[in-house]
Amino acid sequence: MAQSSSMVYELVRSRIMAGHYAPGAHLTEGQLCDEFDVSRTPVRAALRRLTEEGLIQTEPHRGAFVAQWTRSDVDEVFELRCILESRGAGLAAARRSADECAELRKSVDEMTKIAEAKKSTYKDDLHHNNREFHLLVLSAARSPRLYKIAEQLAYTSVTLGTYFYYSDTDIARSIQFHRDITDAIAAQNRTVAESLMSAHIGVGHVAFDAGRFGQSQPDD
Repeated sequence: MAQSSSMVYELVRSRIMAGHYAPGAHLTEGQLCDEFDVSRTPVRAALRRLTEEGLIQTEPHRGAFVAQWTRSDVDEVFELRCILESRGAGLAAARRSADECAELRKSVDEMTKIAEAKKSTYKDDLHHNNREFHLLVLSAARSPRLYKIAEQLAYTSVTLGTYFYYSDTDIARSIQFHRDITDAIAAQNRTVAESLMSAHIGVGHVAFDAGRFGQSQPDD
């Protein structure tokens, strides 16, 4: 049953990110049971998990709906991430271990391989790799409070969906940022690590807006 619940969760989340289920779409238990040929129990478990992550909003007597984010919501998440994670990168440069540098390099190499292989699930795979990289940086910062707050932002639906709006050029740029951030942390260059992380998240913000909202979307 746990496996069925995990399968439904992964499929629904991927379809939300890819736009198959549009913001505001009503997701009924019966619909999902029919789509994935499972019982209601794993569907309910998956919907609870997605609700906790903010990808789905549950309304009493109405059911589950794909969460809708305004431009202001998106701006706030990226701005907070920029502040917190740039500081985290700077602290990581001062406090990282050799093993943590090796893990960061491994993550960048894996991201490169994923982008080059370009399997059908590659954007979802990139999303998982990207989240792992950013959490590795925060872990190397040795600041539990910073990690906890930034981790919560890393699990918002905005952050979770970023790669589904990226072009190939955006992905290549993101990989290079990860490599450069890793080099700065390994070199213990706090100023450069902070600046690169800030630029990385800022550029990601622009790319996400272009993919999600286009050029004419109003702020709210």
